[in-house]
Amino acid sequence: MMSNTDPCRRCVILCAGEISPEAMERAAVRQEDLLIAADGGYLHAQRFGLRPQLVVGDFDSAPPPPPGSDVETFPVEKDDTDCMLAAREGIARGCREFVILGGTGGRLDHTLANIQTLAWLWQQGARGKLLDREHDILVLGPGRWEFPRHEGYLSLFALGDQTVVSEEGVYYPLERHPLTCSFPLGVSNQITAPRASITVHAGLAICILYYH
Repeated sequence: MMSNTDPCRRCVILCAGEISPEAMERAAVRQEDLLIAADGGYLHAQRFGLRPQLVVGDFDSAPPPPPGSDVETFPVEKDDTDCMLAAREGIARGCREFVILGGTGGRLDHTLANIQTLAWLWQQGARGKLLDREHDILVLGPGRWEFPRHEGYLSLFALGDQTVVSEEGVYYPLERHPLTCSFPLGVSNQITAPRASITVHAGLAICILYYH
């Protein structure tokens, strides 16, 4: 087991939602990753032949992991979701890049909670994304980001009412344009250049890449 002071390059969190082979392929889990299963996510680890270094959760919707697993059990009545518990552990162990699988689909409230977890990771100086069969979901803060062209859509949404963005290399470009939580201006854009460029000038934005 890694100690709390051991740095790691990337943390991969397996949640209990659906994890498709397509999402797992895009995640490209590596031996050097810190792999954490959140609650029933350890069942996905078994299905894909992975061995998490840690399993965390309250296990209210899945049986406890088998003996021999490194497990941290929490009460059902708590402030953190199981995914947030895993994210906190990854931060504590020095990770600053996160990939979350099985965190979308199913209950919409859990999907929104996991997007908020991405925002929390940003506040900790880390970067994270949610992956499923058809989507990459990221929270972007101030800075410039590039995405390669793909068959599908690129959408941006404000996470707060002080979000200002520019988009280049897309069908609907923007130049220092404010996004608000009350108007979905940034939905269903398409990348037209070999790479799209997104600059977040202020605030936080939710970026969703949809793959056909």
